[in-house]
Amino acid sequence: MSEFFSIFANVAVPILAGMVYFALARYVKHIGPMRTLVTGKLTYDGAYWGFLLLGAYLASRPFQILLGPHFPLVVNNVREFIMMGFFGPAVTVAMLSLVLGSANVPKILVRGLFGFGILCASLFVVLNVKAIGGSEIIFMIGSWPAYDGVWFNAGPSGPSPLMPVLFLLRLIDPVLLIFGAGILVFWHGYNYPIEKRLLYNNMPRKLYYMGAACVAFSLSMLTVGLLYLFAHIPNKWWIYYVGALAAGLLETVSLSLPLRRAVQITEHA
Repeated sequence: MSEFFSIFANVAVPILAGMVYFALARYVKHIGPMRTLVTGKLTYDGAYWGFLLLGAYLASRPFQILLGPHFPLVVNNVREFIMMGFFGPAVTVAMLSLVLGSANVPKILVRGLFGFGILCASLFVVLNVKAIGGSEIIFMIGSWPAYDGVWFNAGPSGPSPLMPVLFLLRLIDPVLLIFGAGILVFWHGYNYPIEKRLLYNNMPRKLYYMGAACVAFSLSMLTVGLLYLFAHIPNKWWIYYVGALAAGLLETVSLSLPLRRAVQITEHA
């Protein structure tokens, strides 16, 4: 039963979550041209790339663990660079554009966010190489071993002292970036202008779902880090794959809602 859960959590759930975000990226690409007048092109461009990159990050988890003992670090570094360098900034830019309007998001801010993300990602990759202590078998699929990096047991003295630094970098980007974006979207939904609410009366509801998706994803990643730091429970990566899947479902609901609720007309005799 333990082996089944490990396979399900590390292979099936990441692939399923990745497929959800690939589908969302495709859907955003389809509806973007029809809704850019309401939310701005930058919003849908950021959402498209954000969904596409997160889908790649999630669905590539099996490659990290199933390609042999030398691949966990290599694949993990690529995945984390995508997550921190591009996904976090892309989603933040999309949410800023949604709230402020594409024309009101300065290009220097966009460049600054991506530059900051790439800086954090580069630093993470360098420290990640130093923090890992090789790889170990985490479960078996029949006779095929699944390997993952040994970040929490880098030597005889236990976890690398760099682990808190890696946690801090991931806390900043993407956790706090995405959490802040979610709160911003909640605020925008609550304070949605009356004149726009009359025209797009379903927009606040769409924004609440979108904000909830951002918060759910960031809190799931935060939970994994806190479990290690305060309860000394490592390697619970499956929690944020489940969190990402839940966030994807919330995003699906948000995107599927029309801008206006259907108006029902009742005839009275």
